[in-house]
Amino acid sequence: MKTIVANESGLKEVANFVITKATNKPIILLKGDLGAGKTTLVKIILEKLGVSESVTSPTFNIVSTYPTLSGKTIHHFDLYRIKTIDELYEIGFEEYLDSGHYCLIEWPEIAEPFFESNNILTIVIGIEGDQRIYQIQ
Repeated sequence: MKTIVANESGLKEVANFVITKATNKPIILLKGDLGAGKTTLVKIILEKLGVSESVTSPTFNIVSTYPTLSGKTIHHFDLYRIKTIDELYEIGFEEYLDSGHYCLIEWPEIAEPFFESNNILTIVIGIEGDQRIYQIQ
């Protein structure tokens, strides 16, 4: 799917589509330049999944974990500061992925060896003026 979004209601539609597609693919990779809107999309997805807490980028602590109102668990990663695969092993990254919980991962490129192509949903966000282009694979 490829869609162009210029406002928040369009972003909510993208979030709904992602949630629908992620039912069998709990690992969601978010790719895009700084300021593309990865964390903004994550906030809307988590809100729609029933997270009542304030969602922020986990840039400094690498991962934030959120409970949903229905008792599910969601892990939100920001791997921007990760420099080596060894750092991912140190934080138990593989255990998070194997947990069966949703894992939304910003800046996932360093972790590519951990992903099985049939178990992930990839969102690539491009910037074109004031609009965002979402490609969901």
